[in-house]
Amino acid sequence: MEFRRRFGGSPEGVAFAPGRVNLIGEHVDYCGLPVLPAALSHGVALAFAARQDDRVRCLTTAPGFDEAHFTLGETPAPAGFGRYLAAAGAALDAGRWTTASRAGFDGAIASDLPVAAGLSSSSAVVIAGALALLAVRGRVAPGAGLPDETAMRLALDLADAEHGVAIQGGAMDQSIGLGGRRGHALHITFEPRGWTPVPVDPSRFRFLVAYSGQRADKGAAAGRVFDERVRQTREALVLARTFLPEADGYPALLANHTLPELLAAAARLPAPLDGRFRHVVTEARRTREAVEHLRKGDAPALGEALDASHESLRRDYEVSTPDVDELVETARIVGALGARLTGAGLGGSVVILASPERKAAIRSHLTERYYLPRGIAVPQDTHLLDAAPAGPAFLAP
Repeated sequence: MEFRRRFGGSPEGVAFAPGRVNLIGEHVDYCGLPVLPAALSHGVALAFAARQDDRVRCLTTAPGFDEAHFTLGETPAPAGFGRYLAAAGAALDAGRWTTASRAGFDGAIASDLPVAAGLSSSSAVVIAGALALLAVRGRVAPGAGLPDETAMRLALDLADAEHGVAIQGGAMDQSIGLGGRRGHALHITFEPRGWTPVPVDPSRFRFLVAYSGQRADKGAAAGRVFDERVRQTREALVLARTFLPEADGYPALLANHTLPELLAAAARLPAPLDGRFRHVVTEARRTREAVEHLRKGDAPALGEALDASHESLRRDYEVSTPDVDELVETARIVGALGARLTGAGLGGSVVILASPERKAAIRSHLTERYYLPRGIAVPQDTHLLDAAPAGPAFLAP
């Protein structure tokens, strides 16, 4: 084990944080609007042991990353994946989660999530780091779960801290990482705050996650575009107040106006704000309807919602790419009920809805038609993942 080779001895525990697939509700959490993600069985595992000081030493088995070495609370934040562990420490300090101890840890990270694939591997590192720090400081014992209210508060603190070292997103990734339910998607609302599990019937709904092979590196150009979209949605809202009363925020706007009124307002906005606004208000509608489709077991209707979401992300929000579009279209051609970009976009992954009887065939056809022509011979290991909804982050001894 890497931990023993690097630090000697055995770890005191392992913190596991899942990746996530957002089924629908893309680029709306930072507008305060609901989302519908599910936790993945794939994720980040952090083996750790307490230190007597406030330093963190951590390695990762992922290629291309140097070992992280830093003092908690120091500025500037460390580079590489260490900045996400530093964000975990900053979140605990800001929320006063641990006041009696500032212990750090030695750790080793392993992950079976593809990096920069739009599946929230960075937030998984933040969550795993926070659980490790809570454990070495005596706040959480291995095997003990977090009550929902506690997990919700921690998710918001982690999201705020992650904004300091990464993109200016919402709190979806941290919320699903800490609040996932096996066999369920999670309908997450932010105004008011709440988590509602929505059953995913495996006899009707099967989901696959297909990584396009195009990195969506939020630490580079993709992150700059993401933050630009956040600014544009806010600018669009300010201008929309010219046409719509009671538009103090997107939730209030949607509560007080019909979709035709909102679309009419979008048509009066300058480009590209018109498209950004149109995507947000229509995606909110699709997300609400998708919850009902899941509850009613209506897979074809949910597939149509996924398709419409992708078209909106491609045309109005402009965060898709030719590779992602090709992967979506290939999935549809070979029998998917629906498919769309999932995550921030500009590369990354696609979520595919399949009927149970077509899932294996879709996997095989995607291998032959999308992956093999790109020289990716065995995509099942890292590129084509089963997305049956899994449980939340946890601490194991």
